[in-house]
Amino acid sequence: MNKNKILLSVAITSAIAVGAVFAVNAGLESSSVFATNDAAWHHYAAVAPTETTHGSKEFWASSIDGCATHQFTDPGVACVEHNFSTYDSFATLTCDDDRYVPSGNESLGITPMFSTKNKTVTYGLYPQKNVNDSSLVSALNGLAASESNGWYLYDGEYYAKLSAKPYTANSFTSKFDNGTTIVRGTTYWFKCEPIVWNVLSNSNDKCYVLSSVLLDAYCYRDSQSSRTIEGKTVHANNYKYSDIRTWLNDGFYNSAFALGNSHIQTTTVSNSASTTNSTDNPYACDSTQDNVFLPSYKNYINSSYGFSTSTSSTNTRYCRTTDWARARGAWYETSSSYLYNGHYWTRSPRSDHSYSAWYVRYDGCLDPTKRFVDTRFVSVRPAIKIA
Repeated sequence: MNKNKILLSVAITSAIAVGAVFAVNAGLESSSVFATNDAAWHHYAAVAPTETTHGSKEFWASSIDGCATHQFTDPGVACVEHNFSTYDSFATLTCDDDRYVPSGNESLGITPMFSTKNKTVTYGLYPQKNVNDSSLVSALNGLAASESNGWYLYDGEYYAKLSAKPYTANSFTSKFDNGTTIVRGTTYWFKCEPIVWNVLSNSNDKCYVLSSVLLDAYCYRDSQSSRTIEGKTVHANNYKYSDIRTWLNDGFYNSAFALGNSHIQTTTVSNSASTTNSTDNPYACDSTQDNVFLPSYKNYINSSYGFSTSTSSTNTRYCRTTDWARARGAWYETSSSYLYNGHYWTRSPRSDHSYSAWYVRYDGCLDPTKRFVDTRFVSVRPAIKIA
């Protein structure tokens, strides 16, 4: 896929006829190039004009004598607000340039948008930050109907509300980023924001990506007991039949990608013993076909994915909880060095117990102590493959 969405890239000379239309280079996602006096611009068909902070619809461009603004209505004739020099060379402008205001597709996570160096991509939408603007909260409280996934649309943005169930064991006090204490049973509003994913690998235009934050809290399975399915004993830490796998591919998937899921690739996920801590792990299970999944124990010690090969504490595996995850019950560390970092599940069962699974601790350690599968304060860090 085209990981660097180019919004504007053209070099021009003076004495261009007003209204001239140029041919475009093969392979570019544009319909035509228009000119006004000594300036030209590309209007890329796949990129809609965007509302800027001062209300105009525009693309930005960098020229050798300063920054110019190309204002237009889609797909009208350009109005160039700049006195261009004899020769202007327009630099490539990508979506993470700080002058670029995202259009609906990007601000709502409908289309994958890669950073310049392809280290991250935004795709999908999920509740993350608590809304603490009293006037906005009042307006949201007046909404009568929700969308099909339970979210609410207001002024072009999506919001979700939740009756909070924060982690409170051992007198723990959960707080939002702004320092507000999260009160159990209180209804809060959260803004649904584009999910930022870290790119772990890119092969044959298929990218394996991992959420950059801990998006939610969920138990691996709601019981430590084994059960019988189709005549076979299925242990509590069997990933194929886990509650977290079901939720990832149903509740999470249908919410996070409700506005667009065409880039997600169904992945054959290996759950073999070789992906766990032991090649003779008796609790390994069959491979699964998933749209969303958890990385394995071995994934998290794979240096090609950017992780330390050691299982001990490392910042390569730090991950921060969101306001939403905390309101959903996620535990987090309160010391300044790790503030808001949480624990999160891998998909791998431990080899020594049928009722525990591997997880990454708040300090990046693959914790050797067993974590019961029905623990509800461990967070979720989803992974997907996109193309």
